[in-house]
Amino acid sequence: MATPVTIADIDAAWLAGALDARLDSIDVHPIAAGEGFMGQLARVTIASSDPGAPCSVIVKLPTSDPGGRAIGEMMRVWEREHCFYRDIAPDLQIRVPHAYVNTLDPPCLVLEDLAPAVAGDHLAGATREQAEQSIDLLARLHGAWFEHASLESFAWMPGLDDPAVLGLGAMFEVGWPVFLERYGDELPQRCLRWCEQFVPGIPTWIQGHENDPVTLIHGDFRLDNLFFADDGSVAVVDWQLSMRAPGQTDLVYFCANNLTVPARREFEDELIERYVRGIHAAGVGADHVTLEGVRRGYVEGMLFYAVSFGASLLTIDPANARGAALFDELVRRTFAAVDDLDSGSILGF
Repeated sequence: MATPVTIADIDAAWLAGALDARLDSIDVHPIAAGEGFMGQLARVTIASSDPGAPCSVIVKLPTSDPGGRAIGEMMRVWEREHCFYRDIAPDLQIRVPHAYVNTLDPPCLVLEDLAPAVAGDHLAGATREQAEQSIDLLARLHGAWFEHASLESFAWMPGLDDPAVLGLGAMFEVGWPVFLERYGDELPQRCLRWCEQFVPGIPTWIQGHENDPVTLIHGDFRLDNLFFADDGSVAVVDWQLSMRAPGQTDLVYFCANNLTVPARREFEDELIERYVRGIHAAGVGADHVTLEGVRRGYVEGMLFYAVSFGASLLTIDPANARGAALFDELVRRTFAAVDDLDSGSILGF
């Protein structure tokens, strides 16, 4: 049976073959509309007398939006997630869903359903408890893969020198006028100027960090991708942007985007310190990761993320109400953080 390319293509015959199980019937429910910009997701409830068949699975397919598909192919997001589940997931010390099916041509993932664990709400923002659990998990992930010898052996895994990163400036030039039209009157003007000043020097800025210690980063470490269970455990999904980079990359993304502005202002420093303690507890020497170094990377990385919004606005489907509302909120949160941290001044602008 042909691998599905849309949610409507999922049928019992295909899924039975994919799972190598006898299925009596299936019920397909599209889920997570507006929570991600690069895929189609469905929960498939399964009726089966086969004891080896799961009760439900999550099927993940590429977006059907042509613009999103083009961006995804440029960033190799489906290849990266396919290779992650093939090469890395079996050795992870954090919780990720089991992949029953993992194909690349065409891309298709059939994943373990993590219910009754519940995803966080990126739009609402993290509670302090969720933030602490997330930072603890991040420190364990980064600590386990810190300067890991095998990272360089994964040819599919990009680093900071990836063309998609270095090409941010070209995308910014296209997207920035649209971004200013939408947000220019409501964001701090000095932060907008800093973005414009920062973009031409991004390749040089990246070169200045090419010798920084790296680890496995998630690349999209946000609440919608984190599943919280009653026992306190947290599972992580959506590894399409996994890459080899300094760990504070994930830290910046989480704190800037997943905390409301009041929450970030209240306990941002505590989370940074908690991350550094967690990295040390995971076995990374205090001379390799310092609080001062992480803080500096955090401040610089915040401006980089602000620039990335100008480049990525064109990938957002305006008909997707939740996705658009989420994007609006993330822009406001990130630019408030850039302003609070005085990121542009610290970088010399």
